[in-house]
Amino acid sequence: MKYKFMFSVAAFAFSSVALAAGINPILPDASLNWQDAHQLPPGAQVAILSGDPTKAEPFVARVKLPANYVIPPHSHPVPEYDTVLSGTLYMGTGKEVNTEKGTELPAGSFVKVPTKEVHYSWTKEETILQINGVGPWGTHYTDKALNKKYT
Repeated sequence: MKYKFMFSVAAFAFSSVALAAGINPILPDASLNWQDAHQLPPGAQVAILSGDPTKAEPFVARVKLPANYVIPPHSHPVPEYDTVLSGTLYMGTGKEVNTEKGTELPAGSFVKVPTKEVHYSWTKEETILQINGVGPWGTHYTDKALNKKYT
């Protein structure tokens, strides 16, 4: 019991110092401000944790993808750094979606996609990613991707 009390006091003291130093903790997903992800097909949501992806600065965002969701072939003007927080993301490269090929990225996986690398993703279950990058961020779909329906 004595150790639990000491640990609680130490944890409180550390959190007070961290907050006083300007550290802004992000609490569990329930406290995130999820909004429609307008650069993705309908159904995806995004929460910006830090920075502004439209500006030339570092940013951190979380993206929530529903089950059975496809992100068509696209690229980004800057490198993309993804960490799968929950669910499983499937990712492939090229200008055509091929769910028979690609890489399975379960929770805990990390992937770096180089600048202008054309890639696509899909899910089978709800999946949450954390994207880190340096803006300005953008998503550029291939011409074929814009004219095709994915299910």
